[in-house]
Amino acid sequence: MAKVFVLVEHRRGSIREATFECVTLARELQTAAGLEPAAVVIGSGVAPFAETLAAYLPETIVVDDPSLEHFRFETYAAVLRDLIERETPLLVIAPHSAFGMELVPRLSAELARPCATDCVAVGMDGGALAATRSVYNGKIDERLAFAPAGGYFATVRAGSYAPADPAGTGAIRAHACPAPPAAWRTEHRGYRETAAGAVDITQAPLLLAIGRGIKDAENIPKAQALADRLGAVLACSRPVVDKKWLGKERQVGTSGRTVKPKVYLALGISGAFQHIAGIKGPGVFIAVNRDPKAPVFRAADFGVVEDMFKIIDALAEKLGAK
Repeated sequence: MAKVFVLVEHRRGSIREATFECVTLARELQTAAGLEPAAVVIGSGVAPFAETLAAYLPETIVVDDPSLEHFRFETYAAVLRDLIERETPLLVIAPHSAFGMELVPRLSAELARPCATDCVAVGMDGGALAATRSVYNGKIDERLAFAPAGGYFATVRAGSYAPADPAGTGAIRAHACPAPPAAWRTEHRGYRETAAGAVDITQAPLLLAIGRGIKDAENIPKAQALADRLGAVLACSRPVVDKKWLGKERQVGTSGRTVKPKVYLALGISGAFQHIAGIKGPGVFIAVNRDPKAPVFRAADFGVVEDMFKIIDALAEKLGAK
């Protein structure tokens, strides 16, 4: 039976949530196409990760070696090349992250296997694998057919699939680590945490987030006043930080903070995937944008097509703000 490999991304003692989203995709491919899913865990001292993944997939392949303590393309790619050549999986999937983008495109070129990156869906189309990608800032989805080949690679955008739940007890199989390169071209220098700043948006139950629609720094006090009246913490998308109107500690998204509030109110935010990926399961997601085709409405529970300033004024009046 053909296989689908899920490359497990882990960092500093924990498996990244995007891995469990890829597990969901692997299970769907098992149901739709009969592909046998297997997790691939690479690292040093990763037995606990393998035990965790065994509760999600029928098989977990673990490659554990001191030379794999830190992620390097040279060592991880050597393991994956050897494993892929021996196991010949039809598809190898990984999160669309720095981890996945460092490994997958380069391995695709080295092994001459077609690759699709930043996929929002991967499935079968007439008996062949196909991928869906979101383009033009999320306003258009494109369907791509893979060129015929013996195997394929794909990276999956965070948030495209719900994280999987445990589904039983699978087998764990060890795979020997190939000899490491004689000399490494990269060096792990450690981890650097982003400064916490004056606020911690990751702990806020209610977030009021502003985007490009705020237009000017002079309008931010109006949004801050509304946030204060609501008992919310003011957050933002990347364009606001890039203009230095708010600090990076308030940025939600893949290059900012990941948040999980009870209520997320997005004002004037288009909804680029980099922003949406930073919002993990809010209780209620409310979006306000003048553009009825804004991608943010796909993620929101409730949407209002209106000028954000009219909504701010209406809410301020309702709350009795002066």
